[in-house]
Amino acid sequence: MARPEKPIDPTAPYATFARQLRKLRKSSGSPTYTTLARRAKYSVSALSQAAAGRKLPSLELTLAYATACGGGREHWTEQWLIAQHPTGPGPLDGPAAAEVRPWSTEPPVPALAGTPQEFIACLRELKLWAGNPSLSRLEAVAFGRGIRLPRSTIGDALSRSRASLPNAFVVRSLVLACLTFAHRQSRIRAEETRPAAEEWLEHWLRVHRNSQRPPRPAPQPATTTWPALVEKTVQTVVLPPRQDHTLNPIGEVSRDRRLLAQALRELFDELDVSLRGFAVRHHVDPSALSRYLSGSRIPPREFLRVLVREASLRRGGESAPEALQRLDALRLAALQAGALPAPPPEADRLDELRHALYDAHAELRRSIELEAALKAQMLSRQQAIARLQAQMREFQSPRQPRSA
Repeated sequence: MARPEKPIDPTAPYATFARQLRKLRKSSGSPTYTTLARRAKYSVSALSQAAAGRKLPSLELTLAYATACGGGREHWTEQWLIAQHPTGPGPLDGPAAAEVRPWSTEPPVPALAGTPQEFIACLRELKLWAGNPSLSRLEAVAFGRGIRLPRSTIGDALSRSRASLPNAFVVRSLVLACLTFAHRQSRIRAEETRPAAEEWLEHWLRVHRNSQRPPRPAPQPATTTWPALVEKTVQTVVLPPRQDHTLNPIGEVSRDRRLLAQALRELFDELDVSLRGFAVRHHVDPSALSRYLSGSRIPPREFLRVLVREASLRRGGESAPEALQRLDALRLAALQAGALPAPPPEADRLDELRHALYDAHAELRRSIELEAALKAQMLSRQQAIARLQAQMREFQSPRQPRSA
C-alpha cells in the first residue's frame, strides 16, 4: 500500500497550484506516483515535488503530470502561466474564481465591447493575456516608453466597481504598457504594438459615443434589412467637441509649404477638436502641431495618415487613399523645394508595409463587428421562428369538447 502524501503547507508559495494538481490526480482515480512516472516519463520524486507547492515545476513537468492524469495541455498551460505571477487573479479554488476569466492564448477583442463595463473587462483581459504583470511593473514599463502612468491610476482604471470609461490618455498608455510587456514575453511583435493601441483607442471612442447617446428602442427583426444592418454595424465615431478654434496664421513660407499647410488646415478644421486635445490623443507636441499647420515645419508621413484617418471617421466613411496620396504629393514637393533629402526607398517600403498591416487590422476589426451583428440577427430570427412554430402547433392541436 502506497504511503499517503504529505499535506501541503498553506504558507508555501505555490500551494494553490499544488492543490489543483492533487485535485486533478484525485479526479483521475488517484493513481500512484509509480504509475504516473511510467505514463509521464518522469521520476517519482520529480512528480511528487511538483505537487508539493514549495516551488513551481517547469512547464514540461506540469504538462507531463497533467497529461498522465487526463488533463488538457492548453488548460494547464494557462494555469501554469497564471501561477508564474504571485500578483495574479487570486486562488483558483476560492470564491473569487467565478469572477475571474482564465488567462487565454488569444488577445481580447475590444470590438465586442458595447458598454463601459465590457470595455473595462476587456482591459483586464488584456492585462491577463499579456502575462498578468503587476501594477508596479506596468508603471515601470510605461515609464520606459516616456509615459507617466502611476499604478494607482492603473488600479482605478481596471477596478471592477468602475462604471465609467477611463480617459483616452489612460487607456492608450495602459494598452501600450500591456502590449510592450507582451512583446517582452514574445507574444506580439514590436511593430504591432502602436497600431493595436490605436485600434483600442478607436473602440474607446465608439463606446464613449454610445454611452453618451440616449437609448434607442430595439428594431424589429422582421423589418431589419441588409443595408440597415451594415449601417448599424459600422458605426461612425464622433470626436469630442472642440474647445478653441485659434490657429496661428500661415507664415512667410514658400508656395509649396503654403499649399501643404492649407490642405492640412482644411482637414484639421473638419475634426472640430482643439490643438491640445488632438496633441494629447496622438501624443504630439502641441507646438510641433501648430508649426505643421502654419507651414513652418514639414510633418512626417505618419502625421498625414493619422489626420486623414481622423477626418474620414469624422465624415462617417472609410479611409480615403486619394486624400493621403494628395498630401504625400504636397509633402514631397515641399521637401524638394526646401532642398531636403528625400527618404530612402527602404524607409518608404517599411512605411508602406506598416500601413498595410494597420489596414489589415482595421479590416479584421470590421469583419468581427459584422460577424457579431449577424449572429445577433440570426439569434433573433431563430427566436421569432420558434414563437411562430409554437403558435402554429397550438392552433393545429384539436380542441377538447366542452363537458355537458
